[in-house]
Amino acid sequence: MTSISLPIVDQATCESLKLLYNHVCSSLSELDVEIIQSVPQGGNWQDIPLRVIQKSARLTQIHNSGGRTTYYGRLKHDLPSYTINTYFNRPGNGTFIHPEQNRLISMREAARLQSFSDRYRFLGSYTSRYKQIGNAVPPLLARAVASVLKAGLVVDLFSGAGGLSDGFVQAGNKVIVASDFNTNMCKTYTYNHPDTKVIQADLHIINQSNHLLEEIEHTLSGKHLTTLIGGPPCQGFSTAGNRNTIDPRNSLVFRMLEFVNVLQPDQIVIENVPGLKWTKQGQVLNSIVRTLEKEEYAVSLLNLHSEEFGVPQRRRRVFVIGVRNEKRKQLLRRYFSPIIRGKNRIDARLGSKDLPPPVNVFEAISDLPPIISGGGEDIIEYDTNWIASDYQRLMRELISFEDFLKRRTEQG
Repeated sequence: MTSISLPIVDQATCESLKLLYNHVCSSLSELDVEIIQSVPQGGNWQDIPLRVIQKSARLTQIHNSGGRTTYYGRLKHDLPSYTINTYFNRPGNGTFIHPEQNRLISMREAARLQSFSDRYRFLGSYTSRYKQIGNAVPPLLARAVASVLKAGLVVDLFSGAGGLSDGFVQAGNKVIVASDFNTNMCKTYTYNHPDTKVIQADLHIINQSNHLLEEIEHTLSGKHLTTLIGGPPCQGFSTAGNRNTIDPRNSLVFRMLEFVNVLQPDQIVIENVPGLKWTKQGQVLNSIVRTLEKEEYAVSLLNLHSEEFGVPQRRRRVFVIGVRNEKRKQLLRRYFSPIIRGKNRIDARLGSKDLPPPVNVFEAISDLPPIISGGGEDIIEYDTNWIASDYQRLMRELISFEDFLKRRTEQG
């Protein structure tokens, strides 16, 4: 029999684990309902009958031009999801249709696919919550990155709802200051990380940037900062929309490097989308690397597949890691097999026979109660009898990540 070590939790956490937050999904028009009813599990817009396509201007445009195969996609139980972005409240912007129910995935289902534990609650308007979840760094991906670095005091710039921070906390770090310009992001972060000083600041504005630096130095109180982390806004780097290489938000990555110059942390972690690598023919990334090397950091560039680290999602991300006084490059241990895409959407297969399969959609969300389109509740009671997988136990914080990984490896 395999022994299971239970995480130590306080009384407030124990109470929250009896509940389920944010299990609410977006409503659909009558036409959208007709559209998604035509899409089988694992299917997409190509499965929709022409008579239905002709009722929708967007579908007609996609049909005529040949849109992405993720559009109007329905999730497949036996595979990780595609990327969860900020538009999972719309069927035509990705693969966000529930695998069985004729509705879009709920906020909680999206959060599960992002590897946020059920303790994590998202606050603010629904529009803001979609952005908070879709823009977040998956905590388990962040945890994997943090696990190869020295643990200590951390500052998180561009923190969003806190996914990057959450992963670093799981790996034994203490986040002392976090900052974001968005009010609702800061509210969600504060709720879930009550011991962290959260400062709302727009780093484009010099006096707000200077104030944040002063607050960080005051909070450090003479102690040395171990790691500066952040995911600067990626709209100018992303392939999710029209990539804009002169997007002013791109400059925020260089504002982060100014913080490196002042704070002189032992380690720096910058998270972004793969598009960072080829923005301006790679000049942006090269400039980041050169700047860090001038500050005497050994720089590693990690191209990571989220499903290899326990996230039930095929999300691709780039991490720039700088470590001072360290010559070796940072390497991450893969826990699970990657998913390799074949010639078409249905040809996805495991990329390694030596690693256990990645967590799939069924394992991630099958315990969550059925709801109707536009339905659900922001807070409901959770029955542990619903649990159907070890990943769900992990999300309910009933087992540790170490035990989850051990059991998964033993099961093969």
